[in-house]
Amino acid sequence: MPVSPGHNVDLLYDRPAALDADLIFGAGYVPPRNDVVVQATLPLPVASVVFIPPARLELLAALPSLTVSTLILRPSVPLNVGAASLPGVVLTGEVRYVSRTQRPTVGQTAHEWQQAAQTEEGATQGQQDAAATPAGWGAVWQRAERSMHGIAHRLPPVLIAAPLQRRTGQQQATRLHGATGFLHDGATPIAQIRVGVFQNATRLRDATRFAHQDGDRAKRAGRSALWENARLLTQRQSTDFQIASRRPVGWRGRYQDAMRPPPGISVWIVPEPPEPPRCYTPNGHLLFAALGPTSAHLLFFCENHTEPPDGDPVIVPIRRVYLVINNVTLHRLPDGLPVPVFNLSLSLDAASWTWGFDAQLPAKAESLVAPGYASGPVELVASVNGTQFRVLAESISRERSFGDASIRVSGRGRNAVLAAPYAPVMNFQQPQARTARQLMDDVLTLNGISLGWNIDWGLTDWNVPAGVFVKQGTWIEALVAIASAVGGYLIPHPSDQILRVRHRYPAAPWDWATVTPDFVLPVDAVARESMRWIEKPAYNRVFASGQDVGVLGQVTRAGTAGDVLAPMVVDALITEAAAARQRGIAVLGDTGQQIEVSLRLPVLAETGIIEPGAFVEYQDGSVTRLGLVRSTQVEAGIPEVWQTLGVQSHA
Repeated sequence: MPVSPGHNVDLLYDRPAALDADLIFGAGYVPPRNDVVVQATLPLPVASVVFIPPARLELLAALPSLTVSTLILRPSVPLNVGAASLPGVVLTGEVRYVSRTQRPTVGQTAHEWQQAAQTEEGATQGQQDAAATPAGWGAVWQRAERSMHGIAHRLPPVLIAAPLQRRTGQQQATRLHGATGFLHDGATPIAQIRVGVFQNATRLRDATRFAHQDGDRAKRAGRSALWENARLLTQRQSTDFQIASRRPVGWRGRYQDAMRPPPGISVWIVPEPPEPPRCYTPNGHLLFAALGPTSAHLLFFCENHTEPPDGDPVIVPIRRVYLVINNVTLHRLPDGLPVPVFNLSLSLDAASWTWGFDAQLPAKAESLVAPGYASGPVELVASVNGTQFRVLAESISRERSFGDASIRVSGRGRNAVLAAPYAPVMNFQQPQARTARQLMDDVLTLNGISLGWNIDWGLTDWNVPAGVFVKQGTWIEALVAIASAVGGYLIPHPSDQILRVRHRYPAAPWDWATVTPDFVLPVDAVARESMRWIEKPAYNRVFASGQDVGVLGQVTRAGTAGDVLAPMVVDALITEAAAARQRGIAVLGDTGQQIEVSLRLPVLAETGIIEPGAFVEYQDGSVTRLGLVRSTQVEAGIPEVWQTLGVQSHA
């Protein structure tokens, strides 16, 4: 065979050609072997011969004078060395066979320890788990059982004849010729008669010589033994308690069994908040809820204040414990379906014109707040301790973690419908002379029809000539432009379609000493307080001017030289001195050293939720400060509700 594919192989023909046409390859061919070495030792004068059949023979000279010859012969060629005559050859041979097979030595190393094999056996313990045995009570005596066959004898257990089993149950026998216990001849053809008191008068074919005859096979007698088959023993336990009887008493819970709603439409009615308690009882008794003051003056106050009364401040009394029963709910409009909520927050500041809303709901409430395809965002009503907020669920996101799933809903107050993306962008123009208040009323119309929103005006009104007011934008952007022209801003009502227009400084900061605060907060009612000092330029004069038409007003702080001039303010709606003065107070009021105070307190029944624009008097240690609320944030959870007020105060 070739060593590798592709090599040529020579064919060796060592036999004469055959007479037929068949070719024989290697049949009967004995190849020469080169691995057999035969060494012969010849006596003198014979040389040592090394014979390598079949082709090589070497003669090794044993004499110094004899020359060495090497002959290459075939096995059939005779060997002739010169003319010498050789004696008989005595050969001593040694054959070595090399099989070319590797036989590696396989050995093992003996060790005192061997590798352990894993077994499936468990740990052996001295004790095992006890198995429950359905055994009853053990007693020395048990109830006896009536036995029908109680005959015991030493004879082999044989069947007792029927006449012996029952003494009263004999069968009606015929006349017996011999009733004794002897055998008689000449009787009826009976081969043998059994000995007994009675026997059957019928013919017996095969009679045995036992003392008793075979009885009825259906009535077998039991074998006599020391033990008999046990029977089920029904035994009761006697205890001091008896079996309880069922009483039809139901459980009371918060939820009832669900039922399929009947056909029709169910209208949910949001319950109105309860009326706050009266200040005085009908019997005329006075209620003293605060500690007596050190002076001789008596302090009477009413806890029925949801909004600051005109001219009278809301004074929060000093108490050891402030107890508040919080109530937070969330409903969907207009059907009033309750929406489950984990927590919610509401926020409003002077730079915003709507309430911000954010709530965390369970994942199952997604269908209650998901917006419709054409109806827009869902409107919700959030009630916090009696104050209702109507908001829009504009953005919905879902948060999921292991074992917990919730959704986050955020939006704005209901007045967001006056802004993008719900309101179109329009061009507002003023063809006739109007006051600023009338301009706002004109803005809140569409083709001369009112949108249903009202304005609560809180600024000093002024006249605006025709063609001065031009604005492109949404309804809310036009309202903000009118209010900010004189330093005002918008405060939305929590639930009604009312926009309140207020000035950033209803009173100049240098006149706050004569201002009556809306709320008086003691330090005991504040859970947390933080303060930050701010230094702003001490301007005391500013110029406010109109554009094409209007006035150029110079506003100077009273009692100052007016030597520190603020940047000039230009607005198209500053058309009268009243407008210039209000804008100048807004610029000069936000100057000098200021203190930003953060007060965190509960939503008390006396105060409710304090909104931006209210004056708050609070105690800073031994110093009483007055500030203006700029921001309000309500954090409503279960069971805590807190409000954080951002108050601006001047040092």
